[in-house]
Amino acid sequence: MEPKDPNEFMNRIKLKEALYLMSQGEEADSPTVDRILKTVLPKHSPTIQICLQFVNDKLKFISSELLEMRLLSPELAFRGDGNASGGAFRVHRQVGGRDLDFVFQPSKEKNQVYLSVEASNCDRLSAKLFLDGAPVETLPKLGTQSMFDSPITLDSSPELAIFESGKEIGRYHFMLQS
Repeated sequence: MEPKDPNEFMNRIKLKEALYLMSQGEEADSPTVDRILKTVLPKHSPTIQICLQFVNDKLKFISSELLEMRLLSPELAFRGDGNASGGAFRVHRQVGGRDLDFVFQPSKEKNQVYLSVEASNCDRLSAKLFLDGAPVETLPKLGTQSMFDSPITLDSSPELAIFESGKEIGRYHFMLQS
């Protein structure tokens, strides 16, 4: 199956040519290798990967930005549980120079997690939740509404994009495991 984009097609031709030369014992010069790799390798994505993993009665948080790991406290309140004494798991992040808190609250069945985004001085901030690449929910002003109704589930691939005055300033990809 050939790619529809002519640039992608040309990149594949260049890669095949370089591989052929190398199989014949000829080495490509360094600028040629760099040029080919730059056109073939995927562009660096500013998306930060976050893995949420249920371990016994706790939730482990792993982030690609700092290789950070935390466990939730046992006082965690599960959504729909009726227990108001516990709290949700908060993770503080700086996004585009802004202080944001991601608040995770798992369901009591431990098969989904609800996400809230809270920020101070957030009159120009909005957030959009994508599930499997398609936008499903938008919070137009983070100051007035912070919780998404659509949960992060075991079988979805959610991404969160943060916008300031319509310009994307951060993107997070979530993965939930049990």
